[in-house]
Amino acid sequence: MDNWLSALFKLLVFPGFGFLFVCALAFQWIDRWVAARLQGRIGPPWFQPLADFIKLMSKEDTLPTGAHEFACAALPVISLAAVLTAGLHIPVAGKAASVFEGDLIVVLFLLSIPALAYFLAGWLSVGVYSIIGGNRSLLQYFAYEVPFIMALTGPAILSGSWSISHIALQQSQTVWMVLVQPLGFLLAVVGLIGKLKRPPFDIPKAKSEVVAGPLTEFSGRKLALWHLTLDIQMVVGIFLLVNIFLGGSSPGTIYPVSSLGAIPAVMAFGTKALAVLLLLSVSSVLYARLRIDQLANIGWRVLAPLALAQIMATILIGAG
Repeated sequence: MDNWLSALFKLLVFPGFGFLFVCALAFQWIDRWVAARLQGRIGPPWFQPLADFIKLMSKEDTLPTGAHEFACAALPVISLAAVLTAGLHIPVAGKAASVFEGDLIVVLFLLSIPALAYFLAGWLSVGVYSIIGGNRSLLQYFAYEVPFIMALTGPAILSGSWSISHIALQQSQTVWMVLVQPLGFLLAVVGLIGKLKRPPFDIPKAKSEVVAGPLTEFSGRKLALWHLTLDIQMVVGIFLLVNIFLGGSSPGTIYPVSSLGAIPAVMAFGTKALAVLLLLSVSSVLYARLRIDQLANIGWRVLAPLALAQIMATILIGAG
């Protein structure tokens, strides 16, 4: 009975849906507030993300004639389930619902599902803007996904493990991976921006060109679940980078985490997550949106060769 209650708590409360839902709303507000301040605006109140979610959930849910109704309803649910499942395998302040060797590969696979579902959402909702946005999202996926995966491969090779917890724990005994592989961290951040479709990689949903891209024809609960999926994916992606490159809950090699207690570990993890979020917010304001051909060129002519060079250097360092 206790095992069932513990599993249910991990699934629904921490680090499951409840925790990720609250973090998604909080991160969205911080992101919007920082962007607004940098642009000379006031920004939304703290409860605005929750109000927007409730408003969308209460609105009429419609689709255009000819759209595949069942698929359009299933895609946001599948995407949300994928990112929530990925969040269960990523340690938060050293705590994870499920840890095993190879969980990094599983998380990378789960985080790729929303991108493919995003493309299908545009294709199956039959709108012109939706189809164009869906095609753009698929082209963008090919441009950022390979460098993103290769960037996360470097720390795994150096750690000798494909377990996220093991990679984070090893950094508490040595140095953070961001100091050893700063290029890998930069490539991972760029890949995460592309995965989240944030400026300057918000090409699939460019308002001035394709309205809302694949989500143009979505409304009501379906649109609310899509927005929630992207917000939780941002949280999961940030937590993943914190564990892989910033040592997880470890404050550094000055003193061990075990001597600090639980609260400082949570504070260290939260500070790092907010730092990555701030980096994403600033980058969204500083750079204008790229064209899809520009992103493809950057992805395959710049990012992929750099990621490959980093892997080769990592292998040589490990062999030496």
